[in-house]
Amino acid sequence: MSAKPVTMTTSQAQSTIPPTTRNQIYTALLSGDGIRNIESTMTHELQASGFMDQLKDYITDLFRSGQATTMEQARTMAMDKIKQQQRGAKSANGANGSASEAVEYDLKVPQKAVAAGAKTVQRELEKVCDVTAEDDK
Repeated sequence: MSAKPVTMTTSQAQSTIPPTTRNQIYTALLSGDGIRNIESTMTHELQASGFMDQLKDYITDLFRSGQATTMEQARTMAMDKIKQQQRGAKSANGANGSASEAVEYDLKVPQKAVAAGAKTVQRELEKVCDVTAEDDK
């Protein structure tokens, strides 16, 4: 872990972070266990919820049905479906939107995973950032 925490004021922490500060935070998280802890939490929650299995099945179906022929196509289609479901939109299945005997995959990121991930990110950021209230100056 970084010996010196990244320092910022509350208004800096709540607005867009400058690239140099963002890089300092990334470096601090990477030098310790921060990133690994965040990844571990998210992986655990996504696996426990069945999300990872649904994603794997969806991508497998994309290749088997011929909708995707490259990993990049499958990744793009999976990301689009995840974003669409996060917004709550309904999607059509099958080629060209036809839904003949198609399986509907639940690719919405579970709220429990989001909450656990956010909590872990906050905990890891608190280890490397020192946010001071502007009134305390």
